[in-house]
Amino acid sequence: MHRRFDIDFGAPRRAALGPSHPASPSARHVSRPTKESLVGIQTLQVAALALGPGAMLGLLALGIVLIYRGTGTLNLAHGSQAALGGFVYWDATVGLGLSPALALVVAIVVSGLCGVLIQVLVMRRLAGASPLTHLIASAGVLIVIQSLLLLRYGSNGRNVPSLLPTGPVPLGGEVTIGLDRLLLIVVALVVMLALWLLYRFTTFGIATAASAENAMAGAALGHDPNRLAMGNWFLGGALAGLAGALLAPISGLDLTTMLNLIVPALGAALFGGLVSFPLTVLGGIVIVLAQSQASLHIPLRGASTIATFVIIVGLMVLRGRSIPLRGFLGARLPALGSGRIRWPIVGGVLVVGLVLIWLVLPDVWNDALLTSMLVAVVMLSIVVVTGFAGQLSLAQFALAGVGAVIASLLGTYVGLPFPLLLLAAAVGAVPVGILLALPATRMRGASLAVVTLAFNVLLAATVFSRAQVITVPRPSLFGLDLSPILHPERYLTLVVVVFAVLALAVANLRRSRTGRRFVAVRGNERAAAAVGIDVARVKISAFAISAVIAAIGGVLLAFRTTSVVWTDFDVLGSVDQLAWTVIGGVGFVAGPLLGMGFVPGGLGTQVIDTVYTDDFALLPLIGGLLVLLTLIMNPDGVAAVAKHSLRRFFPPEPPPTPPAPSKPAETAHARPRGALAVEDLHVSFGAVHVLDGVSLTVEPGRVHGLIGPNGAGKTTLLDAVSGFAAPAAGRISLGGHSFDGVPTWQRSLLGLGRSFQSLELFDDLTVLDNIRVATRARSRFGLAGDLVRPQSDDLGPAAWQAIELLELTDQLTKKIDEVPHGVRQLVGIARALAADSDVVLLDEPAAGLDDRETAELARLVRRTVDVRGIGVLLIEHDVEFVMSVSDSVTALNFGRIVAAGPPDEVRRNPIVVDAYLGRDDSEPVVEEQV
Repeated sequence: MHRRFDIDFGAPRRAALGPSHPASPSARHVSRPTKESLVGIQTLQVAALALGPGAMLGLLALGIVLIYRGTGTLNLAHGSQAALGGFVYWDATVGLGLSPALALVVAIVVSGLCGVLIQVLVMRRLAGASPLTHLIASAGVLIVIQSLLLLRYGSNGRNVPSLLPTGPVPLGGEVTIGLDRLLLIVVALVVMLALWLLYRFTTFGIATAASAENAMAGAALGHDPNRLAMGNWFLGGALAGLAGALLAPISGLDLTTMLNLIVPALGAALFGGLVSFPLTVLGGIVIVLAQSQASLHIPLRGASTIATFVIIVGLMVLRGRSIPLRGFLGARLPALGSGRIRWPIVGGVLVVGLVLIWLVLPDVWNDALLTSMLVAVVMLSIVVVTGFAGQLSLAQFALAGVGAVIASLLGTYVGLPFPLLLLAAAVGAVPVGILLALPATRMRGASLAVVTLAFNVLLAATVFSRAQVITVPRPSLFGLDLSPILHPERYLTLVVVVFAVLALAVANLRRSRTGRRFVAVRGNERAAAAVGIDVARVKISAFAISAVIAAIGGVLLAFRTTSVVWTDFDVLGSVDQLAWTVIGGVGFVAGPLLGMGFVPGGLGTQVIDTVYTDDFALLPLIGGLLVLLTLIMNPDGVAAVAKHSLRRFFPPEPPPTPPAPSKPAETAHARPRGALAVEDLHVSFGAVHVLDGVSLTVEPGRVHGLIGPNGAGKTTLLDAVSGFAAPAAGRISLGGHSFDGVPTWQRSLLGLGRSFQSLELFDDLTVLDNIRVATRARSRFGLAGDLVRPQSDDLGPAAWQAIELLELTDQLTKKIDEVPHGVRQLVGIARALAADSDVVLLDEPAAGLDDRETAELARLVRRTVDVRGIGVLLIEHDVEFVMSVSDSVTALNFGRIVAAGPPDEVRRNPIVVDAYLGRDDSEPVVEEQV
């Protein structure tokens, strides 16, 4: 299906751009308009024509806002729901002969009921899942609705009768506008006002806001969250159907055009911050105005799409952070494979595959296998960037297209041999991957998905929209002709070998130091930065590696035939491939092999075509349904099920053996340490002064306790020291090194360790890898070496000593969710100690422990400080615990120091006693920012 990416909502009316009969007598004596005046009139005319469609785009975006506000789901299927409304309206008017008004009601109701089905059958069953899982589920819904519409209506466009009158309305001078477009603005404003009243003053709207803020609290007040979600999904779907039915007569009813509305609609929703109804409608008008003016005045291919992309990226930059995703920290992501290479399985599968290709399979099956394997190569890039690094990219097929463009141009006009074309495409795609990664350094999750999808649309409109066909030479390797047409077995063998090599490199990456850092960033960016990981660099590396893999896959796709068609690299290809990878297992190297059967024209098509002749068109629908079933029943994918089934046949890896210490840990020599100095520190959040002139020093070999009631500013002090909160004034230094302007990850390298009140461990890693990721070991050959041969990453004496001191040796091979809470607290401390830090910040390490565990923790902390000679700044609500391990104590209240000195002295201070006993209730409580 040919896909079009510049949405044209209507051209200027020629009659309005100048005199109708310049040669008439009445026109001979009238001065001719200048070129500048004609341009001005045309600009105004195009702007006037854009107002109605812009209002409808805002109306469509209102549905996205409703669903996000009410359920926290960013619905990628919203454009397909608009298409459903448009086709139902067309069917009701043209097919059934209903009046346009009645057909519009039918379209609204059907689209609204579609929203209810999405909530009941899919989203309700994913309650508690991460926002990323909901986003992928909405992509699966998109595939299902798209497939159903394609089966029912085909890909041809249709003319749709308008419900509204279309007569011209003069706006003054030479500018006119259709009455229907003016009425569209009125419709959008009326709907916007109705929604504002509904959500501001009705019980439903107030309950929706309360449940969105805290679902448990809303349920406790008697509000059924499922009914509220159904209501919001119905309203969101109804708005999509209304917008689709009203837009169809203007833009034409075309499935691709309707689906492509999702990107500008998301832009309009972002314009309103995913909250404001008026700003969302205004955003739709602004975007369509920008598109129309860019198309008129900028002589570039895809100018309107460029304008949309600039607006979306600009909104992200101005907001300075991602879309607020509820529960993003700690949200569960799909499971990860270990990256362990089981050579008997790899060798056996490769040999059997080659035997099948050369001796068993007929040409038609080899062709289907080739189609699947080509896309599987690109899907490996999704495993790297989304599976390992947790960055939800919807532009991987576009990166494959970049590789295809580079290789086809160089192969045609420069004549480079095929191996050099692969290399050139891989290298050339790296800058594009890095460019795509730049937004990821400031955003994540759904917001990143929006930007990468917009980037995909941008490339499709500006680069891949060229209709000409480029003829490329037949691929060859060392003089051996690899023509897919003349020698299909040879080319298929090449693709299989390339996939195997790339898959082994990805598996090596997973087991390497770089891979562990990818997984750490995927799990918790705050904790990753706290152990010295440059989060931005990790994200850029992940996108760069994925770009290389995708580009190689794009070259292999392009050279399958002698004629390269760039338009094949369409936007929805990236969405489809993400869905197929999720089915296979996005966290596993084998995931692409297990999900590639759903590629149109691939193995799945061949199987269905063999059993049920001519039913291959059902495959995309089956694939979309399987995405949803996989997410509901097993969000980790088929590979996770296979791994669990085969676990009994493969013994687990043995735990690492610690090196024999030259002397017992208790007597190990501690190197000289630096002291942490906090001087006159002030931290404010808006008008609230959380810390007011706090000063303290943490000396080496000593524990400095920090106590105070809730809201005293204790955790804010630790956040300021570690770089998560920006001080308004004051100075922080460690060992004489000032922390002014130093990011969190560099503070860790300078000798600062940190544990967290909420633990914030890396749940996808074992206890050992949680500790190992914080070590300072350097890979000898860097990233390239990790891809080829990951080296065993020695923990180093500091990490092993922390493991021994905290008695974690027997827990190293266990996952974090397999150990009790007390052990997790010790893992957080061991991770902070693994880098041989000078000062360690411990934030409520005894939280959740019983008396016995607390006493044991106190013994281990004191022992560690005495042996290692480090300084510890300790926050804990258990006063007895603090007093038993601390050499000095500082007490905070309302952000100010009220007492400082030896533990016994601080314990007897009357102000401290009053603060803890709550004797003074006259002062307002400052909510602590954590």
